[in-house]
Amino acid sequence: MIKAVLLDVDNTLLDFNESAKETIKSAFSELSIEYSAGIIDVFLRVNDSLWRRIEEKEITREELHRTRWNIIFSELGINADGQEMERLFLSGLENYAIPVDGAIDLVKYLAGKYKLYTASNAPYAQQVKRLTLSGIIPYIEKILNFEEQGINKPQKQFFSACLKAMRPVQKEEIAIIGDSLSADIAGGKSVGITTVWFNRKGEKPEPGLCDYTVERLSDIKNIL
Repeated sequence: MIKAVLLDVDNTLLDFNESAKETIKSAFSELSIEYSAGIIDVFLRVNDSLWRRIEEKEITREELHRTRWNIIFSELGINADGQEMERLFLSGLENYAIPVDGAIDLVKYLAGKYKLYTASNAPYAQQVKRLTLSGIIPYIEKILNFEEQGINKPQKQFFSACLKAMRPVQKEEIAIIGDSLSADIAGGKSVGITTVWFNRKGEKPEPGLCDYTVERLSDIKNIL
């Protein structure tokens, strides 16, 4: 019987893509850079690539912050200070907390049945503020983030630390909900917890990668 649910934050509870777009628009305005529609697509592609490299232990979080906007500006042909843009992006992102469709309703539903925890690779203080702004934080038992130890999803150590923090609930009593097969689902599988993949893009993965798949958050009510 499930007693606790581990929730991913970005693009599961909060719409990172839309939040990032608004943050970039604000930072570009401050830097007097013209924003155009295609910029968010370049950002998401580069950002996703860098985070995959972090998951595979090819680069560190610090390297991402040092290089991300230099790479993006280079691809876009924009002559601007990548480090200053990174600073503005990180400080600005915490001000945007746009919920994914159905997220608030889902959290309220789950909180009536289970203890809820969040697991995120994003900076702790940033997620606290964003979850507070969204109105989700009152339903969360604990925000789990192990940035100080340098442990990220999908490392098994990250999820083992989550299980330890969720005691006395046992792993057989925990489910994880997340949008990333590599970070959330594979990580959950590594420690033997039930996995629910939020397949928000309608992809077709190989069979057996997760225990359950939903394309809408509201469908989770049929599972948990």
